[in-house]
Amino acid sequence: METSSKPGDPLRGFHNVMCDGTKVVTEIVSDHGSIHLCLYLITQNIRDFKDMVVGFDTEWTFVDAGTGKIEARVVLIKLFSCIGCVLIRLDHKSGPVCQSLKKFLIMKDVIFVGIQIKEDLVKLRENFGIDIRNVVELTELAANVLRKPRLFACGPRDLAREVLKVGVEQRPQDVIWTRSIVYT
Repeated sequence: METSSKPGDPLRGFHNVMCDGTKVVTEIVSDHGSIHLCLYLITQNIRDFKDMVVGFDTEWTFVDAGTGKIEARVVLIKLFSCIGCVLIRLDHKSGPVCQSLKKFLIMKDVIFVGIQIKEDLVKLRENFGIDIRNVVELTELAANVLRKPRLFACGPRDLAREVLKVGVEQRPQDVIWTRSIVYT
């Protein structure tokens, strides 16, 4: 894994090479300026290449809500496009969510796709008042198109194996450590 940017790379984050040789850049951002810049780069790429699909996922944490009740809160939004991955840290204490993020998520020309994301969408709305305009749940799409209801319950690996007929390896250990970077 490399950590430096290369000339021509729109994102500045970590550079990883996948098993098939594909290079992926992952940028972790939390301040409004960096979020705005990354979303601008993705939007420009969408316009330039007519690639209107952006992968979407979130990470949650469970916290004491102060009332003795434990609640789930979205702490990270993950966006995947052909220029790379943007991991957006959300801080419940630092005030409102970046307006650029809210505007990006309701763009009419962008389709956000994900796996098992219905609860993510509910939590985003509850936690931050964020709605996403165009969402496709890939398990539903696969189950309906292939007429295999069991695909509704699949995670990413099983869905890839069933739909693409390829196996997906477990996440390497050197990728798992990035969780600590994301949440600190």
